[in-house]
Amino acid sequence: MKMFKIIAVATTLAIGASAVSAAPFDNNDTFTALNALDTATHATVLTVNSYEASELKFDNDVASVQSRLKSNPYLLRAITNQGFTIDQVVGVDGTTTDLTIYAL
Repeated sequence: MKMFKIIAVATTLAIGASAVSAAPFDNNDTFTALNALDTATHATVLTVNSYEASELKFDNDVASVQSRLKSNPYLLRAITNQGFTIDQVVGVDGTTTDLTIYAL
């Protein structure tokens, strides 16, 4: 019986570790994208619907993203050249060389 408990606990720990590594929201990527807002010079802006925007709020602090965008003139120009405003931005993903901004 004791051996069964040991196997059950080991299996539970292994399954939990795999679930954590497969989590859909990776905070490390979010931090990379937020840091990229300070140094990136170009970004692609994609349109999202209201459901997708609400999902992005799990990984993105919209006010922080918009504030960082306002302080980067290159990204501000990229956003306006693609027909969007800062107020429409709801999230960001990517790196300095491959940045995607999401807007409503």
